[in-house]
Amino acid sequence: MIKTRTSFALVAASALLLLTGCSGGGDSNANEADTNDTAGTSEASSSAQASSAPAPAGDQSKADACQIVQEQFQAVSQAGSSIDTSDPQATLTQFRELATQVDTEFGGITNEEVAPAAQKASGALNEYATFLDGLIADPNTASGLSDQVTALQESFTDAATVCAG
Repeated sequence: MIKTRTSFALVAASALLLLTGCSGGGDSNANEADTNDTAGTSEASSSAQASSAPAPAGDQSKADACQIVQEQFQAVSQAGSSIDTSDPQATLTQFRELATQVDTEFGGITNEEVAPAAQKASGALNEYATFLDGLIADPNTASGLSDQVTALQESFTDAATVCAG
């Protein structure tokens, strides 16, 4: 049982660390896009996204949408360094909370160019959390790890690419 717990935590942590590279490329480009747009929009965007009423479709700038993507990618990257490898259930709880946070924030993206990629990344993170839940219940499901990690990486890379363009 200890071997399964250790490998689960390492699987979870490694996936987040692999995503760090995806978020790194998107971070600088999203910042650049935000800087090239209108100064100070990132703070306004964050507070606008926190409100209960989403902006009408098409009213959100690409830079504002990419700022949300950047912030969530940073949260995902930072989560990789704070995983408690000794407690698989706590790791799963952290993944669930992270997936919920990303889902909520990406759900507020209304920019028509960024929203589809953000939703795909959010869905892939939710699927990965579900996969981890299944891995705790049945360690024999680890054979699907490669496909799950690949889907997660690709979805995050796609969102970063949209924001880089």
